[in-house]
Amino acid sequence: MIWEWLTVLSARDGTCLYCASRSQTMDHVIPFSDGGADDLKNLLPICRPCNRTKGKKNPVVWHVAMDLCLRWSGEGSLLDGATLHNKSLRELYLLTHAQVLEALDELEEVQAEVIDARRTAWFQRKFEAYGYPSARFGVPRARTQFDKLISEGRTKGYPSVDEEWAEVLKRLESGR
Repeated sequence: MIWEWLTVLSARDGTCLYCASRSQTMDHVIPFSDGGADDLKNLLPICRPCNRTKGKKNPVVWHVAMDLCLRWSGEGSLLDGATLHNKSLRELYLLTHAQVLEALDELEEVQAEVIDARRTAWFQRKFEAYGYPSARFGVPRARTQFDKLISEGRTKGYPSVDEEWAEVLKRLESGR
């Protein structure tokens, strides 16, 4: 549904979790093909290029593989051969392991934002009537059309119906 897409794509200020460019699609953190859930608790904002390179890998496997490919020359031995400071494979893995733990912390923070009950309820209430994305009204168009509303919702802390009505009544009473 469009509201689910907007909920995920607007998390982390609308940027890709892996490279910080504008998010364009949803990533199944645990790939759907590996039994990952097809619901908000397993979806994060990502750009298309990162989604293509990640493919069907989980974030840990993807990060380790990408990092070791960049830092390991493939030459030398277990004790040396890293392109960065000639580290051993063990030293590179330990460095990568620490980075993966940091990345997992960030994944969990963004996941908490995506599934926040107040935020999710706001998105569902505002956009559920738009149904599923279609060729006529797809996610990019919805996102462009609703960016300002989503930004205002974020600024106001994704107000509940009662809070929105109180604000409307207050404006009516003041004559605005």
